[in-house]
Amino acid sequence: MRSRAKAAKLNIMEHRDRRSLEGVYSVRQSAGFIMNYRYAEERMMRMMAGWIALTPEIPVKLEMARQVYDCALHADALGKRLGELRSQAQVSRPPNEAFVAFINAIEDKEQWEDTIERLTGIFRVLKPHLVAHYSAHVEAANPVYEPPTLRILAHLVDDEKRHIERGLVLLERLLDSPQKHRRATAWQAHLEDLLAAAGGVIGRENDRAQATQLGRSR
Repeated sequence: MRSRAKAAKLNIMEHRDRRSLEGVYSVRQSAGFIMNYRYAEERMMRMMAGWIALTPEIPVKLEMARQVYDCALHADALGKRLGELRSQAQVSRPPNEAFVAFINAIEDKEQWEDTIERLTGIFRVLKPHLVAHYSAHVEAANPVYEPPTLRILAHLVDDEKRHIERGLVLLERLLDSPQKHRRATAWQAHLEDLLAAAGGVIGRENDRAQATQLGRSR
């Protein structure tokens, strides 16, 4: 399947054996990942909040409103954790400009008739990608010194899986013709290409080494 091929391209969490007294990830590495996660959650919150007035389907409006609230809680929990990791609290950071472009592509579907593209971007591409990364981080992090991070990410995984399930139900109701199915599939493929080019939510090794501040949200 195309989505599996894309996941392979992204090299989720780029697992290598980094075991030391610090654990698999150092405090600095973990803080960097959390800044990346917070960026994605914050941008999701903002884009879905902005879409509510632009979306004609009432069930979609209501579900977006519920998920905006959850995303706000996620961003807040991740931001507070940064302070505990000896980093500046409540900071969001994208891994690179390519990931910003990917997020912008999802957000910029602002026409009245773009509900299919909006739901496809969030529930077929972005949220499943975040679930994969959060789950991988939980598996790799040190359970002795990182339990707060593990608790936060485990909660986020549960929330995001529930969001995806509800969002896909709404999307399937809108895909009532072969043309609409093709439309959603084409948009999903385009977004997956952008996401793969960015290296995913944490980018690539050279992006993390630079650790530059990019994007619409800080």
